[in-house]
Order: sequence, then structure tokens, then C-alpha cells
Amino acid sequence: MTAPVERHRPGIASRHAARLGGQIATLDTKRLQMRSPRIYDFEAYAEIMMSDRAQFLGGTMTRAEAWTDFTQYVALWLLHGHGLWTIDAQTQPSAGFVLLGYEYEDPEPELGILLSADAEGQGYAQEACEAVRAYAFDTLKWESCVSYVDPANARCIALMERLSAFRDTTAESELLDDTLVFRHVPLVAEDAA
Repeated sequence: MTAPVERHRPGIASRHAARLGGQIATLDTKRLQMRSPRIYDFEAYAEIMMSDRAQFLGGTMTRAEAWTDFTQYVALWLLHGHGLWTIDAQTQPSAGFVLLGYEYEDPEPELGILLSADAEGQGYAQEACEAVRAYAFDTLKWESCVSYVDPANARCIALMERLSAFRDTTAESELLDDTLVFRHVPLVAEDAA
């Protein structure tokens, strides 16, 4: 069931929302575009968070919980100047989501990724994370950010390794659970070393 809050409501407020969304950086790669989330992207977000794909993200959510999660990540743009992007692939709109964000308990900003089942296994996660990480370092001038990973999530651990992120055991020791912390730092060009 689609709740009234999930439906597009044409009018002045909708046009204001579109103008606000237009202020969010759009990132383009060879195959992907990371753009501001729109209300109709929630369907793809809910599909991910209400499925077994959420097993490493705190567990399956209800639709209402997914809505709260989605809107909190979108609101980060207004509060911190970074947040959730929708990933559009060439042949698949709303293929997933990539995030520079915070959850309430997070000690520092996180680079996170969520893909739909259809987008899995095509290299989109790495491509999106590389673009967003470059934005964090080059545009926002961050010195580092982390990815919080469930220790049972072998695919995400492999992605972190491909991204040259390293385990930060000091940061892990400060958490209250067994979450792995992978730290991203700006990559130094080999010829500059």
C-alpha cells in the first residue's frame, strides 16, 4: 500500500522541492548518474529495505520504517550539505542509492551503498562509491570517511578492498558491536609519490 505521504502532490510546494533538489550536486560517471532523490525513488528504496537485501543494514524494515530512514538521509542535505543520492544506471533508473551520511549513533560520516537486486554484480557499487568518495575529498575537502560493514557481508568487504579502504581497528574498538570500520582516505597518485 502506498501511503499518502509517498505520493507526488503537484503544485507550488512540489516546484519548491524540485528547485531544492536541483541544488544537490549531480555526479556523472561513465555509466551512472548520482542525482538528488525524488519522491518516486522511495519505491526502489523501500523495495531494498523491505527485502532480505537489508539483512546487513540492521535487518528488514516495514514500509513506514523505510520511509523514515529515506527521509532522514535526504534531510541530511539540508542539515549537513551531504546525504543520499539516487543512482541511475543507463538502462535502470533508481538502481540504488549511495550516501555520504550519518546515522544518529555514528561517530563520523559514512560512505554507504544500497543496490537493487537487478543492479547487483555489474560494478555499479564501486563506480558510485568512487565518484562519491572523490566528491567527499575533492569538493567537500574531507580528510577521511568510513564505511560501517557487517562482518558477515563478504560482498561489501570485497568492495571495500577494491576501493582501497583499510580496516580501522581503533575506530572499531570504540563501537558497541562487532561492526567493521573501513576507512577511506584520499588516494595519492603514484607519480606524485
